[in-house]
Amino acid sequence: MQKTTKFISFILLFTSVFLTSCSSDDGESNGTSTGNYWPMAVNNSWLFDNNGTSEETKILGTNSFGGKTYYRLNDIYTYGVYVKNWVIKKGATYFQKVDDVTVIEQGVSINFKTYELPLFRDDLNVGEQWSGTVKTKISYTYNGETVTPSSKIEYIGTVLEKNATVTLNGNTYDDVIKVRVITKVTIDTQITTTTSEFWFANEVGPIREYTNDSGTIAEQTLISYTLY
Repeated sequence: MQKTTKFISFILLFTSVFLTSCSSDDGESNGTSTGNYWPMAVNNSWLFDNNGTSEETKILGTNSFGGKTYYRLNDIYTYGVYVKNWVIKKGATYFQKVDDVTVIEQGVSINFKTYELPLFRDDLNVGEQWSGTVKTKISYTYNGETVTPSSKIEYIGTVLEKNATVTLNGNTYDDVIKVRVITKVTIDTQITTTTSEFWFANEVGPIREYTNDSGTIAEQTLISYTLY
């Protein structure tokens, strides 16, 4: 079970993070945007330094869900499978949607249904928060029998800083929003908590991610970007 919760934590966030028929935003408004902190257009790309290795995040195309246009990012590869994921901006809120995925572990087929979570909001002031619970659906199949345990994702995001100026890899970015997102994944009685910090620059997009997944630290910073 621990591997399963680790897998969900890994695919929660955009490079490693967020509400469909299986989710709820607790009635929270998406707000009114104050800028463009993740420009979304096909072929937009961001090149990151991940501990000395260059990794690209790129918008490959679009898909329609519920009559809305989502922008598909390059797939996340983990646990031997490629996971499709998309981003969309609704009002002042930036969401990530993760596709259905099935993984096989020790003869057990584990299926995760699609879900969507809010990464951050650009209209909140320093110290303000957004939070909610996403009701996820997970099933295990073994020897022809299927079990569906209770599962959910709880999240709380906090704006740490706004209008910041930062320098990363020799490049300076203005009008940066820094946010912290804590997610708690619960499957039956097993709980995994992940703490992440994201920086987004206006008219640039994501420039830094720091994640602490139960003591496992990951960090990447923007090297360069291309917008269309």
